[in-house]
Amino acid sequence: MNPGEILEISVECDSEAAEAVSELFNRYNGGDYDDDSAAGEASGGGAVIESTGYDDWAQPIDGQFRMWVKTYVKPGTRGAEIRRQIEERLWRLSLLYPVPEPQFRILREEDWAHAWKKFYKPLRVGKRVVLKPSWEEFAAQPEDIIIELDPGMAFGTGLHPTTRLCLACLEEQLRPGEAVLDLGTGSGVLAIAAAKLGAGEILATDIDPIAVDVTQENAVRNSLATGPESGFDVRLGSVPAGMAGRFPLIVANILAEVLVKLFDAEYGYPPLAEPLAPGGVIILSGIIDYRADIVLDALQRHGLELLDRKEEGDWVTLVARK
Repeated sequence: MNPGEILEISVECDSEAAEAVSELFNRYNGGDYDDDSAAGEASGGGAVIESTGYDDWAQPIDGQFRMWVKTYVKPGTRGAEIRRQIEERLWRLSLLYPVPEPQFRILREEDWAHAWKKFYKPLRVGKRVVLKPSWEEFAAQPEDIIIELDPGMAFGTGLHPTTRLCLACLEEQLRPGEAVLDLGTGSGVLAIAAAKLGAGEILATDIDPIAVDVTQENAVRNSLATGPESGFDVRLGSVPAGMAGRFPLIVANILAEVLVKLFDAEYGYPPLAEPLAPGGVIILSGIIDYRADIVLDALQRHGLELLDRKEEGDWVTLVARK
């Protein structure tokens, strides 16, 4: 590639594989898309999701629905290494998911800047929450809660059904002043929404250090101080230890299989239900519809009562009480 050009890497896939591909792109090409001070190369671009073939009720149309996950890499030594890592990881992923070969396309940088931003517009989720890209204008109503993001992670900006479902459930379930645990925070959008909806103490955790950094950046972008003393704490990790019964509300937007293993403490962390307060509510998302039964079984085994089930497309969100 020449200076001023961008490499677009795209994969066409179904909804379940799209989440895995998006996570891969964010892991190896995540963060804000700025110039590296030393080499003038990309410091990341994250994942962009494009989809077509919806009806008037935002439901996929059989035979017409298509989804692409894309990421953008600048030229240079670092960009070449990012491409190599992505190609290798996509090959490994193809052993688990029916993921086709990635497609590569060279774009001019100015074309790329226009191409990816056009997919991000202010998005109303639930009754009051509005997700707004930082460069977009939006005429807010007095009761609107505005969350400003620079999208780099489509699964964390509200574009993916799992995030939208979680935000709607947060708005319904959160009571002002409650402590909230956001497990697998990603871009921090759910933790930020909880703060703006009136939560008291918030703990956001993620096993990915990039996600921790991005969450802190997005919190600052929304005028939220971070740190243990601020009431908005972001930590590297998963289910916190030493906090049994601490949180009246937990939200976890993670894959179904991971949720089950977290309930059963298979990763070495405390069981997922341990930090949930008696009578507290847990919101579970990231669940493809045909895997919902394994999460429902985990809820039952750990003594949680199902309160609500919401669906959008192929995705399910479960709300349960301890």
